[in-house]
Amino acid sequence: MFLRFAGLALASILASATVAQTPPPAVPPTTPPPAPIEKADDADWVRTNNTVTIAGQSVSYQATVGLIPIRNAHSEIEGRIFFTSYRRTNGVPGKKRPVTFVFNGGPGSASLWLHLGFVGPKRVKMEPDGFMPPPPYELVPNDESILPESDIVMIDPVGTGFSRPEKPELGKKFWGVQEDINSVGEFIRVFLTLEKRWLSPVFVMGESYGGIRGSGLAQWLGGNGIGLNGLILISPYINGSVQDPAKANDQPFAFYLPTFAASAWYHKKLDADLEKRPVGDLVKEVQAWVYDEYLPALLRGQTISAAQSKAIVARLHRYTGLSETFLADSNLRITDYNWYKELLRKDRYIVGRYDARFKGMDRIWSTDHPDYDPSDSQITPPFTSTMNDYVRGELGYKTNLKYYVLGEGIWDPWNMGSGTVDESEALRSALHQNPYTKLFVASGYYDLACPLGTVEQILNQLELDPRLKANVSRGYYAAGHMMYLDDDCRKKLHADVAKFIEAATTPTAPAGTIR
Repeated sequence: MFLRFAGLALASILASATVAQTPPPAVPPTTPPPAPIEKADDADWVRTNNTVTIAGQSVSYQATVGLIPIRNAHSEIEGRIFFTSYRRTNGVPGKKRPVTFVFNGGPGSASLWLHLGFVGPKRVKMEPDGFMPPPPYELVPNDESILPESDIVMIDPVGTGFSRPEKPELGKKFWGVQEDINSVGEFIRVFLTLEKRWLSPVFVMGESYGGIRGSGLAQWLGGNGIGLNGLILISPYINGSVQDPAKANDQPFAFYLPTFAASAWYHKKLDADLEKRPVGDLVKEVQAWVYDEYLPALLRGQTISAAQSKAIVARLHRYTGLSETFLADSNLRITDYNWYKELLRKDRYIVGRYDARFKGMDRIWSTDHPDYDPSDSQITPPFTSTMNDYVRGELGYKTNLKYYVLGEGIWDPWNMGSGTVDESEALRSALHQNPYTKLFVASGYYDLACPLGTVEQILNQLELDPRLKANVSRGYYAAGHMMYLDDDCRKKLHADVAKFIEAATTPTAPAGTIR
């Protein structure tokens, strides 16, 4: 190869010495190929038109399922968020329809729980009290759907449902407190743009860790020019310092107690005089004692007197039914994982975390905590089965991807930031900056995942301006974390949420807050 190249080069040199060179012909500039046409973000969405009877009313709607790409500042796609939306098509002419963005929590939970348990036009058929029915499972028309009141957009954050990062290494762009808030906020912004809903009344509904996401979103939306009419938080997790028990942090031990008392009442472990009272009245009594005596006693640590300790043990025994020996040996502090096993140990049952009404059976009874959560194991199969059938069948979304339900789609650690996770200040700031925004918080008496007492304490410490007090409303339900699984509680929750949406669709600001 080299020799041949050398011979050709020598001949060229000799020729150039004896023959005048002529310039090479001009080469016309090449035209660059046309840039590929980027597919529209909504090109692969699947739309179907449907009619369902909700509480005796015929409701026609368009269901849409698909993915919205989430781009970085350079318009590069970093992930795609799966959603299901329902837009009513036979509403009152001329009436501006609200749109409610809905998600669950986790972090790492898909939205199937609220989707098929409360807000959507179809729901999973459970037993009347919310317990698991025998398989096979089925969907039925949902008389408590909020579709008559508002259009709905169910959101599965990246790593849940069919939502995925564009590349595996991009998962970290979504899996963290602020990263999650940013990506879901960006989804809402893009959806409002694509569906031309910027001037619709906007609501956000979140459950559990959705309290962190929803509180952060309230601030994010306002900062990005999106007016938020209402924020609906169901069994919310908002501030870890109040909701996560830890050494030298006695608030959670104290504020879990009202729910311990409610679950003991439900399983008939209290004295007859307490069992005769409504559970809500009992909870209020225990809350008052927590503030007046129990928490101050815990804060004294080892300086508490023997007499005071004995009095606390006696009152704890009255409110929980646990033995005084166990309570004294536990240093006056009951952990939730002890509670699941200890309350019904003699009856050979464990109780649920998401809903303390649920009972299950353990392998052995000498351990201090249960092997599993019966309120989780009785709920997951019906919801997972029906969601997988519904989205591919009635909604027509064809994919072989696994629908990630809870945590299995997230493979990087969740970025909790520095210190305790707490979005209560973001919530307060959002309510102060937009006094038109209303807040509704729903709590279940038997919820030990986000106990009522912890949520109350967070709301009581928001440092909200007194003029905004009426912007916050609360609802209480005789069920657990997902109170909508219970037929009676779902009806009450729907009535409360429907009233809230109607009032907040055309909100007024408290006097003196807008000038």
